[in-house]
Amino acid sequence: MRDNGLHTPDGFRDYLAGEYAFKKRTEDGLEAVFQRYAYSSVCTPTLEYAEVFTDKGSVDPKQMYRFIDRDGEMLALRADLTPSVARVVATNFGPEDTPLRFCYVQNVFRYSPNYQGRLREITQAGIELTGPSGDEADAEVLAVAIDALRSSGLEDFRIDVGQVRFLQGMLETCGLAPAVCDELRDFVVARDFVAAEAVGREHDAPLDMRRLLSNLPFFNGEAEILDEALEEAKNEKSRAAVVNLKNIHATLKDYGFEKYVSFDLSMAGNMDYYTGIIFRGYTSGLGFSILDGGRYDGLVARFGVDLPSVGFIIKVHNLVGALEKQNRQAPDGEADVLVAWTPEGRRFALASAAALRRDGLRCANSLAVGDAAANLRDARRRGIPRVLWFDGTCASGVTLWTD
Repeated sequence: MRDNGLHTPDGFRDYLAGEYAFKKRTEDGLEAVFQRYAYSSVCTPTLEYAEVFTDKGSVDPKQMYRFIDRDGEMLALRADLTPSVARVVATNFGPEDTPLRFCYVQNVFRYSPNYQGRLREITQAGIELTGPSGDEADAEVLAVAIDALRSSGLEDFRIDVGQVRFLQGMLETCGLAPAVCDELRDFVVARDFVAAEAVGREHDAPLDMRRLLSNLPFFNGEAEILDEALEEAKNEKSRAAVVNLKNIHATLKDYGFEKYVSFDLSMAGNMDYYTGIIFRGYTSGLGFSILDGGRYDGLVARFGVDLPSVGFIIKVHNLVGALEKQNRQAPDGEADVLVAWTPEGRRFALASAAALRRDGLRCANSLAVGDAAANLRDARRRGIPRVLWFDGTCASGVTLWTD
C-alpha cells in the first residue's frame, strides 16, 4: 500500500532548488516586461466564490476544485485568472478609470479526470487591458506578449492570430437554423473541417458558405491571406474582422514584431467569452500552446460593469519546458561565492560576506573552518564559482576560483 505521506497528489509537483530558481527567474522576467509597458501587478485570492467562474464561458465546472465552507457557501480554487481580474475591475473601477492595465503571475487549479501527465496546479503569467476596444489595444497586447517571450530567451516561436467574428458573420448570414450554425461552429472549433463541410451540404447551405468552409483551413499563413479572406467575406461583420487583423498587422510592423505573427481565420475559440481577436503562441519542440489570449468584451459586464477587455496568459510551465529544450537554462549554483575562514580570519570574513550581500550577491558561509582545499572541493560540488578565503593575514581575503 502506497504511503501518501511520501507523495504529491496527481497533477501537483515539487520544484527543487535549481529548477525552482529558473522558474522564478522566468516569472520575474515576464512580470518585469509587463511592468515596463505600465501594467500594474495585482493578486487575487486562491479561493473565490464559485460564482466568479460559473457561467462565465471560462473553465468547465467539472474542472474546478470546489468546496462548501462552514457557512454553506460554495467556494472554488482559482480556476482562471481572467474572470478573477474581471471581478476586481468591476468591483473597484468604472469607465472613468480606464484604460486599466493589470498583470499577474499566479497559480490556477484545474482538475482533469483523464490525467495524463498534465499539471493541475498551473502557473500563469498574463495581462489584462480593460477599457479600449480598438485595433491599437489589440496590437499593444500582442506586442507585450511577443516582447515577453523574446525577453525570456525563447527562440523560434510564433503567435497565430484569428478573429472569431469572421466565422460568426458568415454563420449569421447563411440562412441556416441556429442549431445547425452551432453544430458548424463546434466542428470548426474542433478543427474537423470535413465534418463541417458535410453538415453544410446536408442542410443545403449557400454555395459561398460551403466554399468558405472548404477554404477555412487555407486562410492560414502570412498577412497576404488577409486580402484573400477579405474577398471571401460577404457581410459587414466578417469584413470588419479581417480589417481589424490588417490594422493589427500594420501596427505590429511599427513595433518591429510582425515577423512573430501569422494569421489563422479558422480559429474559432473554445471559450465563450472571446468576442474579437483570439491568439495562441507556439514554439518548436512542443505540441501545445505556451500562450493563449484574445478579446473578451462581454466578460466584465457579467460582473455588472460593461467594459471591453483584451488580454493573454503565458503558461509558465510550458514556457520553462521550452526554454529547457532550447538549452536556455543557465547553470545555477546555490550561491555566487562561498566565504570560508580560519578562526583568525572569521571577523574579516563575516564583515566581507555582509558587504557582498548588500551588493546583491548570494553569499554562503562555510561551515568547514580552517581547510581551504576542502572548501574549494565543496564549492565545486555545489556549483559555486568562487571561494573567498580568510586566514587572518589579509582583511580582504583571497579569491579561489573553482573552474
